[in-house]
Amino acid sequence: MKPRLLLAIALAASQPASANDFLNGLAKQAINSAFQKVLAGQPGTPRPAPAVAAASGAAGGAPLAPPRARIRFDEGAIFYADYMADYWSRPDAVTRGTTPSADAPGNIVAMPSRFGGKLNQPGVAEMRRKLEAVFPRVLAHPALANIRGASLRPGAYFGHGRGGPMGHALPGKASLIAYPVNLADPLTQKFPDGTFHTPGEGPSLVISVNDTDELAGRQPVGTRNGMTVLRDGYMLAISNTDRPLYVSDGSGGQVMNPDLIDTSRPRSDIQFMTVYVGRSSSETSEIVHQRVHPTTNTGRLVGVLYNTDWRALLQEVDGIR
Repeated sequence: MKPRLLLAIALAASQPASANDFLNGLAKQAINSAFQKVLAGQPGTPRPAPAVAAASGAAGGAPLAPPRARIRFDEGAIFYADYMADYWSRPDAVTRGTTPSADAPGNIVAMPSRFGGKLNQPGVAEMRRKLEAVFPRVLAHPALANIRGASLRPGAYFGHGRGGPMGHALPGKASLIAYPVNLADPLTQKFPDGTFHTPGEGPSLVISVNDTDELAGRQPVGTRNGMTVLRDGYMLAISNTDRPLYVSDGSGGQVMNPDLIDTSRPRSDIQFMTVYVGRSSSETSEIVHQRVHPTTNTGRLVGVLYNTDWRALLQEVDGIR
């Protein structure tokens, strides 16, 4: 059985659905400092919340607002999810949904009941406490706090993405799957507190620590707020070491630093973290035309990805013993 299939099976034990890189269909674009500048706007200048049109269904049936200038990168390609990231960067962002299902309060399971993967390793108990501390910090984001239109289910796992033996620095994952609420679905559950959960599939926010498989094979294409942005899904890589994540391959390209992991540090130290939004590619066309509303499950996770201070979060949780 292939390592990736083994990982998928193990992840299924701790979270009920899997996902692929949501932005893969939008990849092959380069990111530079213009991304941060456009999202941030001009310092000290208040920005009104964007107009939001009514949408039909989960993705919406009409553009959210008249087309505007999109974020472009060095190669001239367009980052089509920019409007979602920008929406959740605004302090006055409207958090209500646009349809009865999209506005239904979502049920939140705030902590995984168990961890999957290789648990009989030195340092696992300490690393588990660190990964558990990630969840309340992420769930406090305005895009997820008192979420509407989606329920949230956590997952957690120890091991490398491609399987194989554990390295010195313990690799682990914490994820949140956002299941869209469908009030018309007979399988939809209503909880005593008035929140809802519809079983099925949904996008996920995946936070990995010390997993070199996440870096191998990807190329850095820029930085954002001191974090490295990687091609293939626009993964953010956050370093917690003096060692570079990537080094020259001698022919003009870059490869993951073979000496990245410092074996003199405790196994439960977080030496680096990666974060991305996982999703099937079916929404790509709708995102291109701005038909996936920022308040949908996908839009909320993209907002969290690009509007969280992951460097500060890493420092906070890594201090837990």
